[in-house]
Amino acid sequence: MEYLTLREGHRYNVICEVIRGYLKVQEAAEGLKLSERQIYRVKARVEEEGMGAVIHRSRGVSRARRLTQKVKGRIIRLYETKYKGFNLTHMTEFLNEEEGIEVSRESVRQILLEDGCYTRRKRRSKHRQWREPSAREGQMLQFDTSDHDWLEGRGPKVYLVGGVDDATSSVPGARFALSDSCIENMRVLKEIVEKKGIPLSIYCDKDSKFKITRHGGVHYNLKGEYGETQIERALRELGVEIIYANSPQAKGRIERKWGAFQDRLCSELRLHGISTAEAANRYLWEEFLPKNNRQFAHPPREKGSAYRPVPKGIDLDNIFCIKEERTVNSDNTISYKSKRYQILPNAYRISFAKARVMVHEHIDGSIHIFYKNKELKHRRITRSKNRQKAVAANY
Repeated sequence: MEYLTLREGHRYNVICEVIRGYLKVQEAAEGLKLSERQIYRVKARVEEEGMGAVIHRSRGVSRARRLTQKVKGRIIRLYETKYKGFNLTHMTEFLNEEEGIEVSRESVRQILLEDGCYTRRKRRSKHRQWREPSAREGQMLQFDTSDHDWLEGRGPKVYLVGGVDDATSSVPGARFALSDSCIENMRVLKEIVEKKGIPLSIYCDKDSKFKITRHGGVHYNLKGEYGETQIERALRELGVEIIYANSPQAKGRIERKWGAFQDRLCSELRLHGISTAEAANRYLWEEFLPKNNRQFAHPPREKGSAYRPVPKGIDLDNIFCIKEERTVNSDNTISYKSKRYQILPNAYRISFAKARVMVHEHIDGSIHIFYKNKELKHRRITRSKNRQKAVAANY
């Protein structure tokens, strides 16, 4: 017998209330974030099948296995030989029907793109309308990451994360990072806020760091937006509006800026023989950005700054961080990223068992635990070597 999840149990109880006549279909639709048509459909299934009707149909269904490297190699060989000249849709049909390879067109496209034997076709350009820059500095900050071979093979792969002021085309903050992660993007945003203040809005793409998106057709359309990303949450706490671009061309100012950097900055890094992220950042902050802003930034249409000062009492370390909720165990411990932490008693409470606390992982990697906005004392629990050996011996 399959058990209902909390969400499924809630849906079942609501549908039962509709069946008994205690709840209207419209009220149930609003509560479950479904359409009235779906409510009628689920109601009919519950009346016919009972509790099992609310269990998702895909539960327990085995997923198709990932394609092996051998199959991928075969697809590449077939594309270059037997099916040379076929378009991807046509070739996929033959792979499924003639070669016995069950694969989608998108999987074929990704395999061939990764191998380099297929290139993206250029689409006809769309008519785009010029947008006037913002009137004042700080009204809008275009934010993006440039994935480019900045060190040209002399060192590790680095990413340029930064922002461009929409009104002046100046770069208030940027940094080379070893990964385009949420933490690294938060680091740059925090540096900009500390240096300039809080902008009115951030203009960015729909990358998963900035926006959670589900392309699921009717379910996504009916249920609306999903939960916040960590960056969305941090900017909301500061009162910053997030504007999402629907294409790279929409945020053309930062795209053009990064294109110019890929020419000028790469040449200067090569000239000075810079081969590490640390040295690249020193040159970026001390030499390149000040010179670039003096040379290419322009005055805004209106005087004054729209950047807001950080209010007193606001700790940016507890805003630009990773926040996750945890329930305290009976022994006053919590687990976070495979590590255990012991919560210590304070002057107001001896035990926090079963309490829901918030874990803050700061940009510097330090862990802070809060309960009702008050930080709790804690210590990291480390297993002794003998304990680790005993656990390993049991396996």
